[in-house]
Amino acid sequence: MLKKEGKFWIVIVIVIALILAGLCAGYLFIKSKFDKMNFKPLDETDLGIELVPEEAQKVNVEDITKFVIFGSDSRDTNNSYAGRSDTIMIVVINNVNKSVNIISIPRDTYVSVPGYGMTKINHAYAYGQEQLSLKTINSNFGLDIKQYMTIDFSGLISSIDAVGGVELTLDQEEVDFINSEMTAENKITGPGTVTLNGVQALKHSRNRYVGNDFTRAFRQRQILISLMKKAVKMDVDEILALSDQILVNITTNMDMTMYKSMFVQLADDRELYLQNVNSVQIPSTDYGYSNWQNGIYYFGFDMDRAKQDFNKYYWGIEQ
Repeated sequence: MLKKEGKFWIVIVIVIALILAGLCAGYLFIKSKFDKMNFKPLDETDLGIELVPEEAQKVNVEDITKFVIFGSDSRDTNNSYAGRSDTIMIVVINNVNKSVNIISIPRDTYVSVPGYGMTKINHAYAYGQEQLSLKTINSNFGLDIKQYMTIDFSGLISSIDAVGGVELTLDQEEVDFINSEMTAENKITGPGTVTLNGVQALKHSRNRYVGNDFTRAFRQRQILISLMKKAVKMDVDEILALSDQILVNITTNMDMTMYKSMFVQLADDRELYLQNVNSVQIPSTDYGYSNWQNGIYYFGFDMDRAKQDFNKYYWGIEQ
């Protein structure tokens, strides 16, 4: 059975694509599309944003749009069992330097979950869904995220096929992993730069056997970047068809109509933004380590260095 990992990529593609289509039909068009998403508000007074670093308080919040993408392993993002957020990805859109930073947080990261003590960061979603997950991220790393998107997995394959696949560079081991469960017509002939269809990309996104879980997160970010580049080349009809298919599978607290000016900037300077897409993992393996406790693996790390990385890629503060 296919796991619910990877569908989070499509969110960014759809947001950027709808920017372009929205310019053709205006405010009401954008609103009607984003109204298809499931809206679930959060208590913004309980999101753990009290520990924002002093230098970050000088950042103009209107210049930066930030949200977290959760990929839950639950089949229904609205059901009573929330599942665990195997995918945690922060997206930072900076309208000053025209950049998009995509920050992955490893699911095994060892942090303090408010009310539950030290454990894996993805457990926060199981304990308290998006509310506790955002509070955990903010309180541990000194961030101020208030917005999220949680993604259901259905539709990933057809969505990737709808944009004509994703172009990636694979080595032989990665090709062998993809081919291990492919029918004859979906097998990849060899390593190098190839275009993966939806079924192939899904298999590639699940791969943590060639490399590790960190390598898998890198693969997911690469697929996201490839999809973004494809999305900006789609025509309006293709965008509309894809958006209707995807947006119903998203739960969020974001009112997209509030970002009309950002949409216009993204559309006007889309080539600049795509040239400045940064893909990183925080905490990094450069200062992370294996932390085994009672036979359970946790990803330990140097908190000071993690916060330095967040200052750079989240707050835009060079040190």
